[in-house]
Formats: sequence, structure tokens, C-alpha cells
Amino acid sequence: MTIFIGIKIPDKEIQAVELQKILTKFNCVIKLRIGINSSIFCSKTGIIILQIDSNNDAILLEKELIEISEIELQKMIF
Repeated sequence: MTIFIGIKIPDKEIQAVELQKILTKFNCVIKLRIGINSSIFCSKTGIIILQIDSNNDAILLEKELIEISEIELQKMIF
């Protein structure tokens, strides 16, 4: 099973530190991490796409991520 988690960060200045702590905590289960920023303007918003191979790990990661205020999560499972 492969799981992709999309994270939309509305204000990187506010959520970045807390988000990075969680991603560092789960670094051993994250197989792929892609960060997308606007290259034209230094946008405050951002999108991160993560690949996780275990549903149990994805559930634990999601539980911690949803506690960060205002971020949005989407998940795809293959």
C-alpha cells in the first residue's frame, strides 16, 4: 500500500516550525517529500506532498498534523 498525504500550509511563517518538528519525528516513515512554493512571488502559502508506505504510520502522522491550526490535509491511497 502506498499513501500520499498532501499538506496545504496557509501561512508558512506561523506553521513551519511546528510542522517541521512533526515531519522530523516521522522522518523514518516518509519515503518521499516534495515541497511546492510559488517561484514568482515569495508566497506565504505552501504545499507539501508526502509518500508513506504504511497505513498505521500514515494514521499516526495525520493525527499529529491535524493538530496544527489551519493546515489542510488530503490523502490518496493506492
